[in-house]
Amino acid sequence: MKGMSRRVTPEGWTVHRVHYSADADKDPATPRGREWYAQARKGMRDRDFRKEFEIDYGALGGQLVFPGFDESTDVVMPYLPLDERYWTTYLGADPHPRRAHAFVWLCVNKYGKKVVPWSWWPEELNRQREDEHKSRLLIKDYVEGLVDVQNAKLFPPSWIEVMDSAGKNFDADEEHNFFDAYADLGAYFQPAKKNREWAGYELIDKAFTPKEWTFGDETVMEPELTIMAGMGHNSLLIEQIKNLRFREHKTTMTDKDPPSDPMDKDRHLVDCLSYILLHEPTFIEPGRKRSAHKPLYPKLGY
Repeated sequence: MKGMSRRVTPEGWTVHRVHYSADADKDPATPRGREWYAQARKGMRDRDFRKEFEIDYGALGGQLVFPGFDESTDVVMPYLPLDERYWTTYLGADPHPRRAHAFVWLCVNKYGKKVVPWSWWPEELNRQREDEHKSRLLIKDYVEGLVDVQNAKLFPPSWIEVMDSAGKNFDADEEHNFFDAYADLGAYFQPAKKNREWAGYELIDKAFTPKEWTFGDETVMEPELTIMAGMGHNSLLIEQIKNLRFREHKTTMTDKDPPSDPMDKDRHLVDCLSYILLHEPTFIEPGRKRSAHKPLYPKLGY
């Protein structure tokens, strides 16, 4: 039957694959199928269509994770400070037992426009400290760094702080999980939503893709998310976004679908950004109470 295939794995499992062309109303060889096909392709990149609809195992192999990123439109000159009357700040954190902890600040306004004014990933500093036979940065050093960023008053204090849920895992060096270690020093994070099937990366790519915005009588094509050039370690964030690719599948996979995973390379700042977007950041009117949520730095009195 058209669009149907059958195979038996070495373990004896029978696998049936059903292609969309098995349905006459979706078969491009029929009038109704051509109509469906045109609609299904609308707004979907070729690589994604081949992966989801054509059962193409290697469709994402070697492809950029963020093809929608365009440095000419998604990276902007800094416009600081950001007024808390018009912006709400979210902080994403990605701790790691062997690499530097990463942090990204994202601000959103009432129109839904988002900007990354600052990011921080002191991996190079850690390497320098090791070369000088000094210890790597400890939790207290990261907390002090977070306070320094806040005290600079370049943007409003963070409203919500999210951390990779893997931070609950035990850190043998500090005898704490990362959430407890930060909380003990007054920095309270909540677990970020899991980046299942790289949904957070899809949100990032979508946010970088220009769309229509209407301001008064003017309609413009602009991205939802931008990054301020030259602020903190934003240049590292930009490089991670530009260079991250899906793994190449160099072997023929016959018994299971190969994972469409990004390469294992520096992507800690990207992960921070994904945790924030998975939280669905929105603008919060100034003066709104934080209810029972613990502030990141309660002793600062803001």
